[in-house]
Amino acid sequence: MAHICPIDGTRINEPTVRVVALLVVILTILGIVFNSPVIFFVLAIDFFTRGFYDKKLSFLRSVGIGITDAFDIKPKLIDAGGKKFSAKIGFVITALLTVSAIFECQSAISALGGILIFFATLESAFAYCVGCKIYPFYLKLSSK
Repeated sequence: MAHICPIDGTRINEPTVRVVALLVVILTILGIVFNSPVIFFVLAIDFFTRGFYDKKLSFLRSVGIGITDAFDIKPKLIDAGGKKFSAKIGFVITALLTVSAIFECQSAISALGGILIFFATLESAFAYCVGCKIYPFYLKLSSK
C-alpha cells in the first residue's frame, strides 16, 4: 500500500512537534512512575485539544513553542494532518491510561505507557510519525 499522509493544508513547525513529543515522553514516564491518573488526564486533555479541537489551546504546544523559540531553533514547516491523526491516537491511549491508573491496573499502564513512549520517542528523536504510517490502513477500513 502506498504511503498516504493526511494532508490538510495546515502547516506546523516540525521542531516544535518534536519538542512536544519529548514532553509527552517525560510526562508519560512520570505518570507511570507515580501511577498518576492526573498526569495521564492532563495528557489526554492536551491530545484531545490538538486532535479534535484547536491546537492553539494546547499547553504542551505552547511550551514546545517557548522552548524552540528560546533555543532559536530554525523552523521547518510540515503538514499538520498526520500530527492531528496521531494526536487522536494519543488521546485514545492517554484516556485508557487515565482509566487504568484510576483502577491501578499496572499491566495496562505498562503496556499503554510503553506504546506511547515508543511512538513519542520515534517522533522526538527521529521525526518518524507513526500516525502517518497507520493512516492508510485507517482509510482502507473507514472506506468499507
